[in-house]
Amino acid sequence: MPVLIRGDSNMIVMPLSYSPAAIERSFQVVDEITLAGKRFLVIFDKQTPRAAIVKADIEEIDGVARHIAVAMLELANQKSIGDNVISVERFWEETDLLQVEGVCVERRYQEAGFATRLYEALVINCGVILMSDNTQYQGGKALWQKIARESKELSVFVLDTDSGRFYPYDGTKVIYDGSSIPEEKIWSEHPDTTRFGVVLIAEDKKKIDKLASN
Repeated sequence: MPVLIRGDSNMIVMPLSYSPAAIERSFQVVDEITLAGKRFLVIFDKQTPRAAIVKADIEEIDGVARHIAVAMLELANQKSIGDNVISVERFWEETDLLQVEGVCVERRYQEAGFATRLYEALVINCGVILMSDNTQYQGGKALWQKIARESKELSVFVLDTDSGRFYPYDGTKVIYDGSSIPEEKIWSEHPDTTRFGVVLIAEDKKKIDKLASN
């Protein structure tokens, strides 16, 4: 049974499978994962946008060939949040900014880090920047903390969209490592909206390190 990582509310529906033709027509295969001898494909539809992890081996469902989905990322092209306008050109030139609206992972694969692999594949292999949803459920908060703490591919930052500044909001940009920034400065957990304008940003760690060294 698919489980919504961001929490039990506002459940999104994860497609159970995709036909090979649908993947060829609408998606780009951006990464492969091997787990316990089984292959999985990370697929990305830039136009919708949406991303998923599916089993590489085709299975038959009612006589129809399908790739079974085990994880899904619900995304949105986002240049505005409510009354706050984010200029992509201002912060990230020539880079797509996608907001994560929900993450669905089949329960047996949650401990395998498939959600993190989805984030990493999109940022590293597709050149996008991922932004968190504005209201964080406990599961979404835990996932962002895990990525900030453990990912060797991504750097996470905290952006206040009200002021258009990254934490600590003094013109600098401090990396969040899962615990380095006070919790009360970041999270607006449902139903609280006091930190609605604060979002987390995931970027390519190598690019950030290269910029820092210049």
